[in-house]
Amino acid sequence: MTHRCTLLVRGTVIPGHDQPAVAAVAWADDTVIALGSGDDVRSMSRGDSQVIDLEGASVVPLGDGLDAIWPVDATLEVGGRADLAVLESDPRQPDATIRQRLQALALVRGGRVVAGRLPGGRNGGHDPSGREAG
Repeated sequence: MTHRCTLLVRGTVIPGHDQPAVAAVAWADDTVIALGSGDDVRSMSRGDSQVIDLEGASVVPLGDGLDAIWPVDATLEVGGRADLAVLESDPRQPDATIRQRLQALALVRGGRVVAGRLPGGRNGGHDPSGREAG
């Protein structure tokens, strides 16, 4: 069975609190299938992928609950569940307070947008169904 892939590129993907950031993440169905550079993640595309430009936004793992709180104990890892938050800014910046509530652009649970909108697209993003906004 083939699942459509979602690729988030050109951002700051922070797989875990003490892990180095990468530029992109991809998932199929509800599973993370790639973390790495934009080129590495784009190579996972099978032609049916939805490629979303993060426009510099940050991606962090989403812990339990729907609040985007940093840091979380959860991690993003290949083979793991696609639970993540897309944030306006990097939560590791000096002006970000530990465990502060962050401005989330989108929350993704099991590979599906459950709140907000992913960046990119012609008119400012993608709705939870994955259709182009407009």
